[in-house]
Amino acid sequence: MTYAILRFQKRKAGGVAACERHNERKKEAYKSNPDIDVGRSKDNYHLVEPPCYTYKKEINRMVAEAGCRTRKDSVMMVETLITASPEFMNSLPPEEQKAYFQTALDFISERVGKQNILSAVVHMDEKTPHMHLCFVPLTPDNKLSAKSILGNQKSLSEWQTAYHERMSARWSELERGQSSMETKRKHIPTWLYKLGGRLDKQYAEIVSALSDINAFNAGKKRDKALELLSAWLPDVEKFSKEIGRQQAYIDSLKEKIGQEADYAGRMRDEKYEQELKVQKANQRIFELQKTNQQMGRLLSKIPPEIIAEKQSEQSEGKAGM
Repeated sequence: MTYAILRFQKRKAGGVAACERHNERKKEAYKSNPDIDVGRSKDNYHLVEPPCYTYKKEINRMVAEAGCRTRKDSVMMVETLITASPEFMNSLPPEEQKAYFQTALDFISERVGKQNILSAVVHMDEKTPHMHLCFVPLTPDNKLSAKSILGNQKSLSEWQTAYHERMSARWSELERGQSSMETKRKHIPTWLYKLGGRLDKQYAEIVSALSDINAFNAGKKRDKALELLSAWLPDVEKFSKEIGRQQAYIDSLKEKIGQEADYAGRMRDEKYEQELKVQKANQRIFELQKTNQQMGRLLSKIPPEIIAEKQSEQSEGKAGM
């Protein structure tokens, strides 16, 4: 599949200088990004020339001129990565590549104001041609607000849709990626942790009830075990299914990061953040999987006819609702 790629990274004051050094190739070496071939940096070019002084000075000038109030944690600049799937970008002749970036620049300019764009530089010295476009998030009423311009998750999804429509009008093979708004799965849900904790507590009680397998034929003990199982089995099934879905989600994130490792100029900070999210999710899912495995071992000790009996009762109960 071939995707049109548009990514935003908010930059506070402390991150502006490092961003400028990378985008404008002001470093002598780039050990953190081995994809950069400094011998090809001469082929990089600007569609919007950067200020004659630094990004930071120009941002401060623009903000002061607009009369904006700022805080220590204010977003002073938004960095935008513009590219497409490697096989698509590398297949375009130079004039078509430039047309691609110019079309994207026109799209961004219409939405954020051409006067607010600090720089738009195309990098030809990495594996895949890409453009870093940086703008100051000043609104028409002279407010410094990245939130007003980029909006919430729904608005970002609309950005992606509009961007795809613009780019695919000329390059019809481009597809739109699926946003987190559409997948509806942004993180491991809290209820799954709570359910896992509840199942852990029930585990010991059920093990005790099943300590003697003949308890199923022993009056009160049998009734107690069946009562516990009636409440336990549906939750175990729900827990196990969600574990599977979450693992699939994590695997999809890993695949996405693997693919983006091939995209030139992959916005290192964003990629690092994605990797951290996957690492944290992996740790959490590992803990939940231990509970799931424990439940599986317990299930294997329960006579199959008992499980079948309780599942049949649950199905009949649903049918009668």
